[in-house]
Amino acid sequence: MKIKRYTGASTREVLARIRGDLGPDAVILSNREIAGGVELMAAVDFDASRLQAETVAAPAAAPSAVAPSAVAAAAVALSPAALAGGRVASRPKAPPPAAGKSSPRQPTVADAVPAAQAARAAAADGPVWAGEIRNLRDELEALREWVHASVAKAPVGSPSAIELRLQALGLDAEAARQAASGAPDVDAALEAWLARLPLHEQPMDQPGVYALLGATGVGKTTTIAKLAARLVLRHGMQSVALVTTDTYRIGGVEQLRIYGRILGVPVAVAHDSAELREQLQAFATRSFVLVDTIGLSPRDPRLDEQLQALRALAASVRPLLLLGAGMSLAVYQQAWQLHHGLSLAGCILTKLDETPLFGGALQWLQQQAVPLWFYTDGQRVPEDLHAPTLAKIRALLQRGSATTPGVGGPARPGRGDCAPAVANSR
Repeated sequence: MKIKRYTGASTREVLARIRGDLGPDAVILSNREIAGGVELMAAVDFDASRLQAETVAAPAAAPSAVAPSAVAAAAVALSPAALAGGRVASRPKAPPPAAGKSSPRQPTVADAVPAAQAARAAAADGPVWAGEIRNLRDELEALREWVHASVAKAPVGSPSAIELRLQALGLDAEAARQAASGAPDVDAALEAWLARLPLHEQPMDQPGVYALLGATGVGKTTTIAKLAARLVLRHGMQSVALVTTDTYRIGGVEQLRIYGRILGVPVAVAHDSAELREQLQAFATRSFVLVDTIGLSPRDPRLDEQLQALRALAASVRPLLLLGAGMSLAVYQQAWQLHHGLSLAGCILTKLDETPLFGGALQWLQQQAVPLWFYTDGQRVPEDLHAPTLAKIRALLQRGSATTPGVGGPARPGRGDCAPAVANSR
């Protein structure tokens, strides 16, 4: 066996030297930091049984290192007679060496004592590298105990890595725990969880009156323009009409009229429930009528009036609730408490381009069993309106972006299919 000690500025450098010097079969016996770098001890042709035999044989061979003459001299020097005389008897002088011959140096007591100490040390400690191996073994044992202690200190019921990843996507702790239960990884957990999401396979494929509801700023007017453009491209201008009740917001009516002129569809204004009923009767020949309602806060008293008017038309109007993606579950629950009495036909998630975390919205849709009809991810009309699929939703959640290439909505129309969108606010 060949043992060598190597030093260098870094462990990587020293390991490269060891491999080049001793070959790939070299064994690292120890390593430690020294001034200016590291020190490694390596061996080749490592034979543990041979080293153990050498360690055991060391104590037996140690006494022979002290010559008999040295032991005898030590006995004479420390004899009782010499001590009684108050002096240490000297050893008999050796005869002078013959001319031309050098006499070997005779061992002394000073030589015998260190030799005996070295023998005892060898018997107790073994080879030089044995202590370093013991230190390494002790460090590994200490590391093992630390790992066990750390695992034991982990709080019972703490979330797993899969649960934490799902929570980072917007799910709450309970939904993440249920989704992660029994799943081998995040992808499997997410796929199984999204399989319970209610989706409308062919949204807005049936003629009728659709009223868009939602809080202020959720994007109702822009979404109506996108839906109208989608319907015009599929069914023609003569099949679509727009009605707005948003006479409170400055510029709201004019914004919808601009869209109507671009798309070539009529736009009517209803100031109250009676006018709304009249406008719907006037557009009875149109296959699709889209109603833009007022965006009001939950505490606005006019909201209750608007909801009562829609309840009166429940037989002829299909309500669609618009929700901004990335809101908290409390916001979605409040919206549900206000609108669930209308028998919602579905939901449209808006502004996915403004947040990568919309798992809370999907969780709410699952809990309330409200089907998702569309999602929007920009202001372009009609390009940024998409019919959802599980593959699209999963890709959007995992990639954290609503503008992921290859997972968008239907093929975007050419320049001749629809006029360019105008600047607008959602």
